[in-house]
Amino acid sequence: MQKISNKNAYNKIAGQWAENRRRSFVSRLVTDFGARLAPGARILDLGCGCGIPNAEYMSQRGFSVTGIDAAAEMIRIAEGLQLPNARFEVCDILEYDGGEPFDAILAWDSLFHLPYAAQAGIFRKIGKWLNAGGLFLFSHSGVDGEITGEMFGESFYYSGLSTDAVRRVLAEAGFEIEMLAEDYRERDTHKGLVVLARLKRDDVAGPVRLL
Repeated sequence: MQKISNKNAYNKIAGQWAENRRRSFVSRLVTDFGARLAPGARILDLGCGCGIPNAEYMSQRGFSVTGIDAAAEMIRIAEGLQLPNARFEVCDILEYDGGEPFDAILAWDSLFHLPYAAQAGIFRKIGKWLNAGGLFLFSHSGVDGEITGEMFGESFYYSGLSTDAVRRVLAEAGFEIEMLAEDYRERDTHKGLVVLARLKRDDVAGPVRLL
């Protein structure tokens, strides 16, 4: 498949994307996710985009948010929000090296932009960025393969694994699935797969802050 730079495409449409996100809503799955965390819990937002609405929502509720995104223009907009308890970094998900483990990780509409060859391995890396018992909420395609699409006149690359494969790689990475929804629809949005998983491995240091 022809190589497409999602980073470059998102940099070009950052303003349009931010305006679109300002008119969007916070999914009830994200609010339910936040409701399970204690105040001050540390959240990593993978592929945070412009920080709207998810990082903004989490920050305003007292969580400590770290957002990473490969598109510098998206991060510039996110930083301009001046959110309390939030920091943003220009970084590709595959190049992120973690640091102190987080209590929870959110990857909303981001993992399906990773190269197909990286899909299986990313879950093991994410597990290393979480405290034991930490929560991981993500959306995905639930379909095996690669496709290209278009948004605001720019081409984008997408890839994914089948739902069965996602179940398998999560288990291999030490996760236990708490919720899995295929063909998830909410208001005017549709996601092929949404999963909430908990890291059950006991070899990761640090307690998770849950209610």
